[in-house]
Amino acid sequence: MVSENEIQHQIDSYLKDENLELYDLNIINFPNISKIEVFIYSVEDVNIDITTRLNKQLNRLVEDLGFEKGSFDMIVSSPGIERKLKSFRHFEISIGELIKVKLFDPINDVYTFEGDLVSVGEENIVLKTELTEIEISFSNIKNAKIEFKQFKERVKG
Repeated sequence: MVSENEIQHQIDSYLKDENLELYDLNIINFPNISKIEVFIYSVEDVNIDITTRLNKQLNRLVEDLGFEKGSFDMIVSSPGIERKLKSFRHFEISIGELIKVKLFDPINDVYTFEGDLVSVGEENIVLKTELTEIEISFSNIKNAKIEFKQFKERVKG
């Protein structure tokens, strides 16, 4: 039987051939897979036609790896507007975006920062807040995500 890493590698390779990028992958209940969630990233828009086509193709790809047809649900989607930032690459493609970062250990007694992601280095990120620029080590980031205030402001208003 193939491993989760092999499934991820096959999906990643397939998406690269399509000029798309695997943003995140969730395989539920491995090895008795009940659901596979594939989140794709592209500098172009990811629309319903692309996700529908990829759903069928990736379903077939996983079946070809030895998993029974119809035994799992395949979900293909973009990572969304307020996507989570988990890897170096996620931060890298989010430079210039407004992000919210929660820390393990506070900086100046503050655990949560929000600001524009200015740069990403090997060991840290630089965030421009309303007051200053702050350098945050990757090892201190508990979680991070893109903030999309325009939508929230319209809903409240």
